[in-house]
Amino acid sequence: MNKCLISILLAALLLASGSLVGCGGGLQTFSKHGISFKVSSDLKLEEYTVRVQDQIFRKGPAGYNEGAVLSTEKNFIFLWLKGPEFTPEEVRLSILSTPSTFSSVDPAFRARITGDLVTQRVADFEVTFAHMQFTFPGGEAPGITAVWYCPASQRTMQLVIIHKQPKREMESFIRSFSCG
Repeated sequence: MNKCLISILLAALLLASGSLVGCGGGLQTFSKHGISFKVSSDLKLEEYTVRVQDQIFRKGPAGYNEGAVLSTEKNFIFLWLKGPEFTPEEVRLSILSTPSTFSSVDPAFRARITGDLVTQRVADFEVTFAHMQFTFPGGEAPGITAVWYCPASQRTMQLVIIHKQPKREMESFIRSFSCG
């Protein structure tokens, strides 16, 4: 199984979007496939069917082993893939390849890593993340990408958020996250 697959899937997802994740209106809970998390109720979440073997990524029901949840604005992307835990090098490659997947979708949309990769414990997970800067026609926005492993369900998770305060938003998301 291709360990950089999560980043490759990002290319199939994200089209240029200048909107930031909303900060108002409270929280909503996603709870399905043994995954539960809370995000802003301003986000309109949609599930995506992912089948890596068949190279399928389309709007529709996500599965337990492979799936994605995106906001309709494409400023929140959460993916999962069942399999063995990524090695530290595979996590690093997954994060570092994230910007190129965005550029491959739309040349007018650029993303770049803006700092070092950081690994820290957030809630019960060892999370590796990097800050990003997104540039698109009409503006730019900060963001973050993070990868972590859920031993209980043997799934690797990747999160991409475009937000004014991306680290705070990522930490809040992961503190509310559970998998099993």
